[in-house]
Amino acid sequence: MTESRLSQRLWQDNLDLAEACLEHPFLRGLADGTLSEERYALFAQQDHFYLDAYARSYAFGVVHAPDWATRRQFGRLLAGILSEGTLHEQTAPELGVSLDDVEPLPAAREYTDFLLATAATGTLGEHLAAMAPCARLYGWLGQRLADAPHDDRYGFWISMYSGRDYLSKIDIVEEMLDRHGDENGREAVRFRTAMQLEYRFFDSAWVHGASGEQGGQSEAAS
Repeated sequence: MTESRLSQRLWQDNLDLAEACLEHPFLRGLADGTLSEERYALFAQQDHFYLDAYARSYAFGVVHAPDWATRRQFGRLLAGILSEGTLHEQTAPELGVSLDDVEPLPAAREYTDFLLATAATGTLGEHLAAMAPCARLYGWLGQRLADAPHDDRYGFWISMYSGRDYLSKIDIVEEMLDRHGDENGREAVRFRTAMQLEYRFFDSAWVHGASGEQGGQSEAAS
């Protein structure tokens, strides 16, 4: 029996948090079109702030890569994340929100601080273990929502993260994690932490974007 890859094992070990994200009212509202524009607008602002840090994290990978092949992979991913950032730039005017000088909520600040600190001081395997959850989770969510009946209101989000171009980037991140991870135990911790922060990110947009709506604070996954 072939031993599973490190990236697969880490993902399987954290499927509980992926399922929690899928069942969160933010994602349910995204799927059925009932998510308010206030909540999505806040999410778009926070995600724009996050993607800036994610791009810089890829840049750290270019610097720390041990060979040209890995450096090129990080470079390709960096180009891809810059394209992904246009999603919010294109939809922000319709929502009437500004992406300039975004004030990060605690959940976004905690996630970006964690990501950049790991990229700067961790091993390459730890760095990739901190980055892989975002890539894999969004692709998984996009595919799950695309495969189920869903409203077209936020179809642009579902199409982005279920599309072939985006999904191909997940393979690159996970292949690098499999190649450079040394399974020192810290990688599993980094991966789990990132998945927890992903849940809190969605939860933060739901809670702080309520704008007087019903639906109090939900319990953060652990």
